[in-house]
Amino acid sequence: MVISMTNRLLVMVIAFALTSGVVAHAAQAPQRPLAPITLPAASSLPMTLQTAASRISETATAAIDPSAAIRDAYQRNHVALEHLRQAASQLNGSAHPAFNQLILTDEAALTEIERTALATSRPSASGAIVAMDAVVAGAQAELERQLSQAGAAKSQTGGAKSQGGDQSGTSHGNDR
Repeated sequence: MVISMTNRLLVMVIAFALTSGVVAHAAQAPQRPLAPITLPAASSLPMTLQTAASRISETATAAIDPSAAIRDAYQRNHVALEHLRQAASQLNGSAHPAFNQLILTDEAALTEIERTALATSRPSASGAIVAMDAVVAGAQAELERQLSQAGAAKSQTGGAKSQGGDQSGTSHGNDR
């Protein structure tokens, strides 16, 4: 019951923010239409819906208050980097500290993008948000690359161990 009410409230807030943002955008910049949102495959639909809702909310907020949209995007991307840092705990050896260093560098880049964007009298929210999203996308791609390399190394090592186990079992059988 509480979840249902929360979801309804969330839908109403998003609808209100979207409507307000579209009206404000149309009033301020009728020559620049809003960019369409495309949804990827159904396998990532929940995350895609969340991202789409976030982008709609950011677009609406950017039309009204670009500084708030930049701060919100910074917070969202900072949280995303923290999730990537937690996901990287699976990495072994020097890959884990190296990825943590990459996250620290990316966090500094996010902070610099936010400060630069907010330092102007009329900040461009869309440009700053795209730049911050690109930083997180780069970190995500690097984590996926690292995890795939670690998975490939484990599968090669696991195959060698099972072959070695079979050979040692055979040699013990011959000794008896």
